[in-house]
Amino acid sequence: MTEFGTPDAEISRPGHCPWDIRWEAAWTDMLPDAHRHAYGYFHRTLCGIEKPDMTGSQFGMWGGYPDECPDCKVAALAIDARWPEERRDGFRVSVPAVPRPRPEDEPGYVRPADELGRPDIRLPRTPARSTTRVLAARPPAHAHPGDGFRRIGDGPAAVRLPALWAGYGIEPYRPYDGQGRAFAWFRTYPLDTIPPLDEESFVGDFAWFGDIGDPLDHRTAVTDPIEAALAKDGLALPADFTALITRANLHRCLDREGGGAWTDVSGPLSSPADPADRMVLFFRDQQSCIMWYLYLHHDGQSAVVCSDRDFTRERAAGYGPDGEIFWTAPSVESFAYRFLVEARLSSAVYDKERAGDLDPELLAYLAHYVPGPGRP
Repeated sequence: MTEFGTPDAEISRPGHCPWDIRWEAAWTDMLPDAHRHAYGYFHRTLCGIEKPDMTGSQFGMWGGYPDECPDCKVAALAIDARWPEERRDGFRVSVPAVPRPRPEDEPGYVRPADELGRPDIRLPRTPARSTTRVLAARPPAHAHPGDGFRRIGDGPAAVRLPALWAGYGIEPYRPYDGQGRAFAWFRTYPLDTIPPLDEESFVGDFAWFGDIGDPLDHRTAVTDPIEAALAKDGLALPADFTALITRANLHRCLDREGGGAWTDVSGPLSSPADPADRMVLFFRDQQSCIMWYLYLHHDGQSAVVCSDRDFTRERAAGYGPDGEIFWTAPSVESFAYRFLVEARLSSAVYDKERAGDLDPELLAYLAHYVPGPGRP
């Protein structure tokens, strides 16, 4: 198909691709071996399997693997055979689009004072009646001693982990100084440098999110076996974890804002920090440079931790003094809130939106980094 006048090209015509690098792998929670299938169109594989949530995978192409679906291969070869031999080489055409005029290029243009991306941005005041989960002041230091560590559990059996937040840069308001650890494009920040949240407001219902929807049968089929396995150890999944993974409107909400990170649930896994504890993988970036786990201490306490180690594959990996596991949030709901707020802020900055149009939650979060009247 030849396209004309798109935002990216005046003329665009794709070229021929060999059958084994042409198709994306299928991606759906409703098919356990989805990667074996080639994604076609309209929620359907090339071999005809249709699922309402099926899309093409962001994380890999299909073709050339020993376990690939033979019926998808037959369909892929049949489609490839339709390409005339004389159009297989040199057929691709791409004429870049002529740059469109921008308002900022016009003579006399004045950049709005509250345009996101301006280092000297002027934030509007947070509406007086707005109640956000971003605290105006940090809790007392004795609540979390500023030693860079957090504990999960009580007493001598507590697990002490180095603590950090791995997130987006939100530049120019939170630039990465290059001093901390980095997991691909996720940079790390000490907890005392990120906006404090009202952790007591996160009770597992995701009230700040809106309608979370009903449980999805194909998602409870993922969490139920994990719940049963944990029950044998006297543990249980927190309600906010189950909601994030199974509720129709919450499911994959992190993926949609995650810049290539995706929901991937696996467990329970034995913790390398304490074999009596359990971990459940629930989120990873597309190259597995960082993974987030629910950490379940054997006394019933839990938190979100992250690591560059894939403990679903490295089950015998040891835990050493270099800190392969990092405490990152006190609950799954708190983690989801901060992750989504930062992702949406980063997108708003990229799109040069106006600060006055931001949701009060985002405005209060940004105000932590911008001095002036916008501070909550």
